[in-house]
Amino acid sequence: MSRKKSRGANFNQQQPRLSDGVAEKFLRLLMVTVFVAAIFGADFIYKQIDTPLSRIMVGGKFNHLQEQELAELVNIEIDGGFLSMNLNQLRQELQSHPWIHQVSVRREWPSTLKVEVIEEVPIARWGKQGFLNRLGDQLSLPDNSNLQSLPVLEADFGSSQDMIAQYLLLAELLAPTDLKLTELQRDAVGAWQVETASGVKIVLGRDQIIEKIRRLVMVWRSGLDVQLNNIATIDLRYPNGLAVSWRDQDLAASGFGHEPNTDSSAA
Repeated sequence: MSRKKSRGANFNQQQPRLSDGVAEKFLRLLMVTVFVAAIFGADFIYKQIDTPLSRIMVGGKFNHLQEQELAELVNIEIDGGFLSMNLNQLRQELQSHPWIHQVSVRREWPSTLKVEVIEEVPIARWGKQGFLNRLGDQLSLPDNSNLQSLPVLEADFGSSQDMIAQYLLLAELLAPTDLKLTELQRDAVGAWQVETASGVKIVLGRDQIIEKIRRLVMVWRSGLDVQLNNIATIDLRYPNGLAVSWRDQDLAASGFGHEPNTDSSAA
């Protein structure tokens, strides 16, 4: 009778070798060493590159800002080297200056800082104290004594953005005439009124402003311009015409400038 071969664990399997554990530990140590060396190396390189700034360049077209004053302001705000300097913080600090509208700051290798500035440009006075730029942003400007000749915008109705947009539109539409806008008013019901450098007042009402100014330009070119020095008020609150109030009473008696059979109700 044949004997059955017994089955059991295979004692011939390979056992882990001591050299495998040593190799694994060595590999881990090598990785840590490389990592630490990389950190120290990067730090060394960073410190070599992060040199003090040796040159500050300021560019832009300035009417109120002084380039040297601006360069000194930049120098005061610098808080680091070529790499460690916080450009965003510097940009925000410069942007807060009342005469600065926009700032661009960048580095230039190896140790130069370039600052490009767009100066704030006030184009109108806002009431008695403030000023407005082309976007209608309200400005608080120091040393503004030389800005008193700017046109004055006053509004009991609407925003500063509405006022500056209407001012720019009216200034463009009035360009073909000799009437330079010096004051623009909007009352509580939204009616517009213009004062000009020649002393002529233009009453526009609330609606159809563009059409009314175009009508004025047409009449102006037809001969009204020669009476510039005699005109007190031009009233455009009519659907198809206009009325002129004269400084000279003789001209007023003649009725020149008032279209007959027009509705005199304000528009």
